[in-house]
Amino acid sequence: MGWNQGYEIFEATVIGAYDLGKLDKKLLAVLAAPYKDTDIDAGGRAGLLTKDGKDIDQVVIEVGGGVMPVKPEKSYDDDPVGWEDYHEKLCEEFYKIVQWR
Repeated sequence: MGWNQGYEIFEATVIGAYDLGKLDKKLLAVLAAPYKDTDIDAGGRAGLLTKDGKDIDQVVIEVGGGVMPVKPEKSYDDDPVGWEDYHEKLCEEFYKIVQWR
């Protein structure tokens, strides 16, 4: 089991900085750096959203200059493989930017 609280802290910090209009690529790198080589675990995700409705993955990918995967058009029930692929690509982009893996 990983460090859930670390992820919770990172999520709240990044969402807060984004909502203040202060988050840029350089600040994101500074905020992510202390978690490198730790056992940070997304199990601590609180599900916070920005004022404009983005989650932590979307914020990190957008601000970090990653490639945002396209969401499947069908619901999860109608296309579970498509949604699993989407989430895998989302995680890959997120972790490329924060460099925790």
